[in-house]
Amino acid sequence: MTEDEVSDPVIARLQCGELARTLREAAGMEPGKADKELAEAGGYATKLAKIEAGTIAPGSTDVDWMIKRYRPTPSDADELTRLATIARRRAKPVKTGKATQQYVSLERRANAIRMVYNEIPGLLQTREYAYAALSMSPVVVASDVAGLAEERAERGQRIIRPDGPDVWIVLGEDALYRFSGGPAVLRAQHEHLRAVAQMPNVRFRVSLRAAGNIPALSCPFTLLDVEPNKRLAFVSSLTRPDYIKATEPYVAAFEQAWELAASEDESVAILEGRITDLNS
Repeated sequence: MTEDEVSDPVIARLQCGELARTLREAAGMEPGKADKELAEAGGYATKLAKIEAGTIAPGSTDVDWMIKRYRPTPSDADELTRLATIARRRAKPVKTGKATQQYVSLERRANAIRMVYNEIPGLLQTREYAYAALSMSPVVVASDVAGLAEERAERGQRIIRPDGPDVWIVLGEDALYRFSGGPAVLRAQHEHLRAVAQMPNVRFRVSLRAAGNIPALSCPFTLLDVEPNKRLAFVSSLTRPDYIKATEPYVAAFEQAWELAASEDESVAILEGRITDLNS
């Protein structure tokens, strides 16, 4: 994390939650037991779960309890205190709904992410592209667009990074031609995609129109491997997300889309070609 990132209360809240969970696990405490003990110490039944999910910032008494109960190293105790202090600062209001916040929490815990979309998904969008895309939504209030776009871009930076989870991306060719915000915005978006595709933990393919009808592109989704034996499919509609635990059909659809897409080298060349076109 850079100094700029950890000065952001939202980032600090998420990092504080991750550290709190790590310290609890290192102390050998089960979530339910820790939740109960914190509640008895003056919290409430689900407070610790919300802290670990990054939904709320821990108060100073919560931090004192965790340090006393988990017995972290002095450096970890100092880091937990520092992050909690930053997280409690007044931040921009979070515009995302409860269901979306739940998804973001799952997304942050994932060790592998697979995406197949016929447009650029939110996790890969720049702030400017997200702003243009959200501005077109009939269900997003205009006053919320800027905040949602900023959150979307920050979320992508937190999740899609060289030391982050393994990521597989299949984009329909149409996604590279779908204008949002004009040529300059689309060019910057594609340059961002190129940087993502070059990360060592990311594999990227483009599904060409010539491949015909690809079932996964007609019902885009994200697969999250949250734990070794826990996998979820996230399918978003216009008004609400669905979480599907029976993921076998989605795994099969993703594998089909991956196999029928252009190779990774060809896909990067296609993306480079679009960037060149947009620079003309």
